[in-house]
Amino acid sequence: MEINPLCCTSCISICFVVVLVVANFGIMMQGTNKFSIIDRRVKASVKYFDVPAIKNKACPNGIDAVWLWVNGSDPVFRKALEENGRKGGAGRYRDYNTLQYSIRSVYNFAPYIKNYYIVTMGQIPDFLNTSSLTFRDYKLRIVDHKEIFPNNKDLPVFNSNALEVSIHNIKNLSSCFLYLNDDMLLGKKLKPEHFCRKDGKINIYHNGWNAPEEEKMKQNLWHKSVGTSNQLVNDKFHNGEVVKHPYVSHHCYFFKTDTLKEMEEKWQNQYKQTRTHKFRLGNDLAIPFLHGAYSVESNKGVYVREKWYYYGLVDNNRTNNLKIINGIKKKKPQCICLNDGLDEKDETNMGSAIDRMTLFLETLIPNPSPFEKLYGN
Repeated sequence: MEINPLCCTSCISICFVVVLVVANFGIMMQGTNKFSIIDRRVKASVKYFDVPAIKNKACPNGIDAVWLWVNGSDPVFRKALEENGRKGGAGRYRDYNTLQYSIRSVYNFAPYIKNYYIVTMGQIPDFLNTSSLTFRDYKLRIVDHKEIFPNNKDLPVFNSNALEVSIHNIKNLSSCFLYLNDDMLLGKKLKPEHFCRKDGKINIYHNGWNAPEEEKMKQNLWHKSVGTSNQLVNDKFHNGEVVKHPYVSHHCYFFKTDTLKEMEEKWQNQYKQTRTHKFRLGNDLAIPFLHGAYSVESNKGVYVREKWYYYGLVDNNRTNNLKIINGIKKKKPQCICLNDGLDEKDETNMGSAIDRMTLFLETLIPNPSPFEKLYGN
């Protein structure tokens, strides 16, 4: 058969164009936090979970979900960070799309939660469809820091402790809520009974690690703030005697709104002081720990020693990240925390690590939430 040289030339040209487009696509993806797995997804319909909101003795008004989130890549945020004396360090506030999958996980694995709140500094996540934040009986609302801080003169803050002492001020927040950092997500179905007991108390999960850790308090602000909070509990319930209380597991936290409000009534000065700290300090209140210890001491909660979560420090190392992925697949935890240990100086490996983790999360939770831009509802 005779081959038309013009046809061959056309084929070569087409192949060259395709290769060029693919190459440019790869370059484009490396320069953004919109990773390839996200852009390749096909628009899909949202699955609706026709289940009622849960109401029980512990949570008579139901259970909500609350996230703290910030986009550390936002130029406005970076400028505010520098204006408040913190040059560099924006990586601590980096956003690599875990919030999207965290919201998905709650929608898919805890469908009895109907109200979602994202607490943020006037920012809106790129993946959100802001024109559609209500889907049947599911609602999502962006909550600005100004809404929850009694004194806006304390703003801006870049301190999660200052935000955590304020989250119970969210308007219309339910009697109980699941509280997640943006690097925390559910790994499988989570029943309300995991937290809520029939007697109206709640379970406080820990691993048996007790505070205060005197030596670690000398070296680490977080340990110091836990020690500070432990002392407050002891002053109230044990006349200042040093009584150790367990560190609450670093997982998807479960809070009672009334308990948080009651705690602020008891320690008003410490709450006000923590809100004024733009960055973490050792005398900050550590709310997850304080809520747990106060709940148990006031007979509203019960300590339960159980590791029901998986913690992984995601970094630029491929072997480490594959170990995290395989660990999650093997253990099938109910809660996952993917902490950010990425090194932005090595952009190539950082981009690969984020892309790999995003691909894994997409595989783990493929069904979208109804609030995403890429999907119809």
